[in-house]
Amino acid sequence: MSFILVDLAIFVCQTFKIEDNFICKGIVGDFSDEFMYVLGQIIVEPHQICGLLLDGMELSKLFKTKFFIFFSDCGKFIDPLNSTWSIPIPSGQPTPIDKQPVPNGKPILKALHLTDIHLDMLYTPGLEAQCAEPQCCRPQQNPSEVSIAANVKQPAGPWGTVGNCDSPYWLLTNMLAFIQKNHKDVRLDYVMVSGDLTSHADWDYTRDSHVAMVKNISDTIRSYFPNIPTYFAVGNHEGVPIDNFAPHFTPKQFHMDWLYDAMADAWTGWIPQDQVKTVNMGCYMKKIYPGLRLISINNALGGDSINFFLYVNQTDPDGTLTWLIQQLLAAESAGDFVQIVAHIPGGGSEALEGWALNYYKVINRFQNTIVGQFFGHTHSEEFYVTYEDPESASTRPTSVVYSAPSLTTYSEYFPAYRIYKIDGAYKGSSYQVIDFEEWYFNITEANADPQSPQWKQLYASVNQEYGLNSQAPSEWSNMIERMRTNDALFEKYRENYYRRSKYDGIGNCDEKCKRGWLCSARQMHHSKTLCADLGCAYRLLITEHRSRNPLVERQGRNSYRRKSVPVHLSNEDIRQTVLAWKSRASSDCPL
Repeated sequence: MSFILVDLAIFVCQTFKIEDNFICKGIVGDFSDEFMYVLGQIIVEPHQICGLLLDGMELSKLFKTKFFIFFSDCGKFIDPLNSTWSIPIPSGQPTPIDKQPVPNGKPILKALHLTDIHLDMLYTPGLEAQCAEPQCCRPQQNPSEVSIAANVKQPAGPWGTVGNCDSPYWLLTNMLAFIQKNHKDVRLDYVMVSGDLTSHADWDYTRDSHVAMVKNISDTIRSYFPNIPTYFAVGNHEGVPIDNFAPHFTPKQFHMDWLYDAMADAWTGWIPQDQVKTVNMGCYMKKIYPGLRLISINNALGGDSINFFLYVNQTDPDGTLTWLIQQLLAAESAGDFVQIVAHIPGGGSEALEGWALNYYKVINRFQNTIVGQFFGHTHSEEFYVTYEDPESASTRPTSVVYSAPSLTTYSEYFPAYRIYKIDGAYKGSSYQVIDFEEWYFNITEANADPQSPQWKQLYASVNQEYGLNSQAPSEWSNMIERMRTNDALFEKYRENYYRRSKYDGIGNCDEKCKRGWLCSARQMHHSKTLCADLGCAYRLLITEHRSRNPLVERQGRNSYRRKSVPVHLSNEDIRQTVLAWKSRASSDCPL
């Protein structure tokens, strides 16, 4: 039966030209074993699976054609399992304490934050950057036969290309060399890498290539910073297949131990020996300074809606949230502070609400202990504020989540990195983030003068850039309010989001668009009420842009809305519709 379904999936993919033949075979082959296992285990009805995967009611309402009548029996698009499962939150929460300003003259720590490196080892300057595939700037089928066509619409640049292209290896080494040379006056104390090491060409993913990438990037960073510890988090693109991290209740053949073992080996010296065992669920804790612990949490395992295994059981897979609570309780009892490094922010469309809301409650419970949350995934410069009441932005802000900018250009960004200034290691330190600076790489300028590429400072102080008095959560919450009426501040934030200006092609954003941006900064979980005062009734879709789609029009940022659809549909129309249906934005407040 399984090979029949696999062949059928490949046939549908190729017939409707959802992707080219080689991609269809690759991606279906990657997922076939996992999907067949999940299909045999889940406890929902077939019509619910149909609704989950296709949302046929949505399609039939959209087109009102007989062609799509067979979708009408699909169930409603809902999470068939209990998306609002709860994890016990420990009692005895101390009275919340607002952080006090750091006295002048105290020691300072400097931490480099890298994320979404997305190296493409097949990146080839001169190849087509506007290809028809999800990933461009690389040979599409046979890497050993690279030829540059005469009719290339946009050649891939020497240093990278804004579009559906990832980072060449030499962009990473150029950045690390620049940091090594130009930040000697602000010696780095440690590095954080919050996930996604390999390219977006997920049909090419193999275990061997992922193991090699983990080792390659770890060794490369170590070669530039041999005496500076680096702490990684697991990203969704570390999965093979992409997004799929099998909890240990599944058969051993699906377990990710091959990846976790490779990580533990590559990170030798950065992870203490007593934590190597927990790396087998993609998590670990290290006491990096007296009174400060760093926790790396694998939220791709439990919080990624594209992880098929979670549709068997999504309740705290491998006990990762339980483990996080135990670590935070231990830190609280010892009087230590904690920094968290993770990948997927809780408000994105790829984040499961059960995980996101439980994580939110954990953060609120331990708000006195947690002094930093460092995420990635979106490729953009973003922040998220959490509130005492997860459903009300009028309550006291409890934390701020930093989502750092990516190295990859995929699909509309200039590469960037960030350096945090943190209250230093001394008796009585708060270890709170004091400020941060950001540097970026103008791809357009670098490709125009490839012999002299330049990294430039985007800003020297985020406090000065946005008029913040400190990094307190209340300051970031106030910034959301200030942007409602201060258009200049909002445009500055939007340009920094891309590391590009309107002169580099980011487009305009009207009032409705602006409200969507402000809403997303409150969405560390999926709430219908956090943005009620902004006129946004639903959560916003903040996802990675993975394909060009002529039936979907840009709504700013990373969200898209369907264009008007013709009644008579070609195979190409059908293909693009199937790709597009899940990318719909809130009609009340689109991004």
